[in-house]
Amino acid sequence: MKTPVVKCETLASYAQTILNKFPQNPALTAVAQKLGAAATALAAAQAAYVAAVRDIVTTRAEVKWNDHTSDDGVRKVQRDAESADGHKGGRIASAILPNGITPIVKPVGSTQCQAMRDLEGRLEAMTASWPGASAAYQHIASLRSEYEAALAARQAAVQKASNLRAARDLAKEDFLDVYAEATARVKAEFPRNRRMQELFFDKVWDTDAAEQSAEEEAEEPTGEGSGQGG
Repeated sequence: MKTPVVKCETLASYAQTILNKFPQNPALTAVAQKLGAAATALAAAQAAYVAAVRDIVTTRAEVKWNDHTSDDGVRKVQRDAESADGHKGGRIASAILPNGITPIVKPVGSTQCQAMRDLEGRLEAMTASWPGASAAYQHIASLRSEYEAALAARQAAVQKASNLRAARDLAKEDFLDVYAEATARVKAEFPRNRRMQELFFDKVWDTDAAEQSAEEEAEEPTGEGSGQGG
């Protein structure tokens, strides 16, 4: 299972080439076709997984951007409240941001979204006493909604990659089973003939250390705390 997918493909290609040199032997041609199908399925599963992992990067960027814009939105509300008060630490600012902005902008992800929801509640309560509260509420609610959507999209992308990785692993298991079947078939066709048996199969590992580490199984990020807070 640790064999890189790209190496599995080359192993299959090599074995198929030699197996097909014996068109008069239906057992060998049959296993060649089966090996080719398994290799094609594995390559497709790997490609889908790699594409899904790549998509996670975009969703992570969207989360980071929404964290940035949400932090700026909270800071704007603070400035507007202080402007309405005419000074820092006034009645309006103290009511909507009793602990300042740090408890809101420092967290990331769902924790910040919840803090923004709490801010929305305080802003809604201030609409009767501060004319700017309604606009501030709408602004924060919009930013929070976009942030939550970005978080949901990231989680969906992570789950998709996880599912496709499982599918890829199953495809690799199937490939390995077929490769083992091909090995057994060759041994059965050429019993006690090591020279002929070795003719059909390439080395799983060669002396190139770089090839041995060719498979870079991207670990999809799952934590919310992978970025810095605002």
